[in-house]
Amino acid sequence: MDALDIAILRELSQAQSVLPAKVGLASSYGEMSRKLGHSRGTVRSRVEKLYTSGVIRGSSVFVNPILLGLYGATYAFDVSPSRQKSKVIEQLKLMDGIHTIHNFRGSWIGIHFMYEDEADLKKSTSKFLELSGASEGLLSRVPYPHCAIVLDKSEYSLIKVLSSQGFRSYAELSRELGVSVRTVKRKLAKLLGQGAILSIPRLDYRKIDAGLPVDIVAVFDSKESKMNAEKKILPIVKDYLHFLGNAEEYIVYNLILPNLALVNELSTAVNQVEGVRSTRTELVDEHIDMTPNLQSYFERLKVSS
Repeated sequence: MDALDIAILRELSQAQSVLPAKVGLASSYGEMSRKLGHSRGTVRSRVEKLYTSGVIRGSSVFVNPILLGLYGATYAFDVSPSRQKSKVIEQLKLMDGIHTIHNFRGSWIGIHFMYEDEADLKKSTSKFLELSGASEGLLSRVPYPHCAIVLDKSEYSLIKVLSSQGFRSYAELSRELGVSVRTVKRKLAKLLGQGAILSIPRLDYRKIDAGLPVDIVAVFDSKESKMNAEKKILPIVKDYLHFLGNAEEYIVYNLILPNLALVNELSTAVNQVEGVRSTRTELVDEHIDMTPNLQSYFERLKVSS
């Protein structure tokens, strides 16, 4: 995996567009090629290779928690040596409100989840610690964009299909929902544009060849120092960055590095940036998409009659 592959993954992850589940259905190759400075054919060929190699497995589409009357947070912790990590993950999969489990090669696990209020947040984090045997964890709230849209029935149906099955062709969605392809495209653009749904590529990190997936978590002294520090960190990691997870208390830099030696080099460089209180660097094993399990929350959505 080279710099262009990483840049393509970054563009697909940060552009807030919905990826196709099959090769050749994307409509934005031209725009992507202009941004990346490569021909449309080259970009299309690279995207196809990412699909056929299994690195990209389609899209994870999830509803903005704000639209559900909920909030979002991340929580990371070390599984106790007295617990079997695989069993802890299986128990986490049974909990409500989790839409991603980030599994690292060591003892660390990261959870991306939704909660209703501070009492619910405390209940969830306490349960994470109970299951893992950890004594403490790293918590941060996730600042999702404000969204107050009231859905019509076709938009509601579209969200349910996308959340449970991922994106398919416009024609397939048209047939399932009983509306025209033009309507599907218009509704999808509206939902994305108003922040009702969010989408990132579903990646199989174990399929990445000639690259080492690594997350660097930078925790900051304050919100003010975070604003200044992140401007200095980005030039350090930008050549390897495919996604940036911006939480309130910290930032997670998802990287793909060419070798192990660079892991310590970049981690040290980020840790030395003024305003960074601490960093944690972990090798990524897998990201487990739990979005299809969140269907029960859809009753919270406001739908016009």
